[in-house]
Parts: sequence; structure tokens; C-alpha cells
Amino acid sequence: MKIQIKFSKEEAEGFKNFCRLKPPELEDDTFYKQIFFAGCNAMTEQIQSLVNAHKASQEEGTQEKEKDEQTEEQLQDK
Repeated sequence: MKIQIKFSKEEAEGFKNFCRLKPPELEDDTFYKQIFFAGCNAMTEQIQSLVNAHKASQEEGTQEKEKDEQTEEQLQDK
């Protein structure tokens, strides 16, 4: 698979500067793959964190709703 990325002039300059950090013994293709997969892994972690936070807030909301319903039932029983 081949992926092409279109950079703005500033992004291209930044990427060229970043690539200067590449160890000389590492091939360019390998370096680019490592950058790509590191970015994928970072985004996966961010998405998973957001999903977990959303699940937690949903569970918290459900628990509060159940407490409110129980309180309402208790008030109606009195």
C-alpha cells in the first residue's frame, strides 16, 4: 500500500526538519512507517480514552437517573 500526504509549505518544511533526526542506519521507508504507526497508535489511544470517558459519563448519568426515580417513587408512596 502506498500513502501520499499533501503538506502545506510550512508542514513540508517541518517534516523535513523532523526527518533530520532519523538515525542514518535506518532506511527512509522504515522511518516513515514507524512515524505512521506511532501516529496511528497515539490516535487509537486518544479515541479509546474518549470512548471510556463517554461510557463512564453515561453510566454516571444512568445511576443518577435511577436514584432520582427511586426518590420519586419513595415520595409518591408517602
